[in-house]
Amino acid sequence: MAFLLLSSGFFLGWSLGANDGGNIFGTAVTTRMLRFNFAAIIASIFVILGAVFQGTGATQTISSLGAINEISGSFTVAIAAALSLFLMLKIKIPVSSSQAVVGAILGWNLFSSYFTDSNTLIKIVSTWFITPVLSAGLSILFFYFFKMFFKKKSISLLYLDYYTRIGFIILIAFSAYSLGANNIANVMGMFVKSSPFTPITLFNKITITGFMQLFFLGGLSIATGILTKSNHNVQTVGKTIFKMSPMTGFIAILSSSIVLFMFSSKTLQIFLVKLHFPTLPLVPVSSSQAIVGAIIGLGIAKGAKNIQYKNFFKITLGWIANPILAGIICFISLFFMQNVFDQNVFQPTKYVYSVKVMNKLKYTKINIDKLSIINGKTFYSSKQLKEELDKIPNLSFNTKTKVANYGKYKPMFVSQKALTIIKNRNYYSELMFSPLLILSNYHFEYEWELVEALSELSPLWQYKPQRLKNDFYNSELDTNYNLLYDLFKIEEK
Repeated sequence: MAFLLLSSGFFLGWSLGANDGGNIFGTAVTTRMLRFNFAAIIASIFVILGAVFQGTGATQTISSLGAINEISGSFTVAIAAALSLFLMLKIKIPVSSSQAVVGAILGWNLFSSYFTDSNTLIKIVSTWFITPVLSAGLSILFFYFFKMFFKKKSISLLYLDYYTRIGFIILIAFSAYSLGANNIANVMGMFVKSSPFTPITLFNKITITGFMQLFFLGGLSIATGILTKSNHNVQTVGKTIFKMSPMTGFIAILSSSIVLFMFSSKTLQIFLVKLHFPTLPLVPVSSSQAIVGAIIGLGIAKGAKNIQYKNFFKITLGWIANPILAGIICFISLFFMQNVFDQNVFQPTKYVYSVKVMNKLKYTKINIDKLSIINGKTFYSSKQLKEELDKIPNLSFNTKTKVANYGKYKPMFVSQKALTIIKNRNYYSELMFSPLLILSNYHFEYEWELVEALSELSPLWQYKPQRLKNDFYNSELDTNYNLLYDLFKIEEK
């Protein structure tokens, strides 16, 4: 049943590959530098490699936007995003898979009354504006760089053609790897919390994690979409916005690939952090927006005379319609899954507002006098809690979200069995593991209690202030804490 429900993720991956394949090598094919079949095979191989070996960074962000905790819900979210992409593909508009997935997740949040993390949503939506602008800026810089380079270097047309073809092959491999690393989050991010895969150990040395198995299948589905259907969008990307030469096509792919890589590389984040430079968030961004931004940048660099504004605005309207369409499809589909097919599409979240929770809210400078309506009460779903909070006048969305997060009842027990698993699998360094031993046999009722206990025992378990330069550190700490929550969790009867 789990594998059957995963099929929607495979359909989404296929749709993404069909939609985004043109972004990877469309300009190489339309400028006749490479044949479609050859370019598609290279892209298919490297998109799988990128998904498996570098897919975790952006996936964590997309999975935190909506904590989809039932595989039937994951199935519905994926199928809604895939249908939205497929419909746009039918009218030959290269839309954003990231936007489709975000729209579908928000549809699930609305249906389940889940409290959307506004900070994560803002982080993701901001990239929808940053991506095309950053890609356009890079393409303009590369255009003038190559223009100056070829003025100084005298290269025959024959050699230039040869070097351009070789450059395209290398670039398509890099672009596909970046696409797999960044966009596998769109394909499998909603299945992370409900994945049926467990780690596999080969020869007592090599461990293939559940994530890697999930991402391999997702990458395979993207590759299938590239091989079978991406030729439909190749012409849209390669010709309809701005007619390009082989060199400008090369620059367009180079610029968009770098942008995708920047938003998915943990290694790059670590490097920038060490240099005390600001970092970009690890979020899935749109390869369509990146390539379109790069093409528009090239058009601007060449005088903006040949830009097909009609086609550009058509694509832009697709970007706006896509997440809305995905959200609507998802909401309606969830209703049918739950009420017609009798499937649980989400697990209700329990909220308990004990004395310690109210004191915690007071400590975070929330006026608990206004929250007397929930003081001492237990709510068995997000919908129940929302209905009560909506009765309180002048309570902001952010405050409601904080109240919900602190009240989530997640009982945990720091068992010897869990500690042994952590020790044997070397999940943490010795310095990070030592505080866990001190908490052996402790009970916690809320996730924030565990965070506070570990923070007091070691600075290695402390979050840093919410600034862009601390984004990578806090993201890694989130991963460590999420592992503890799963290992220490007590299943309520």
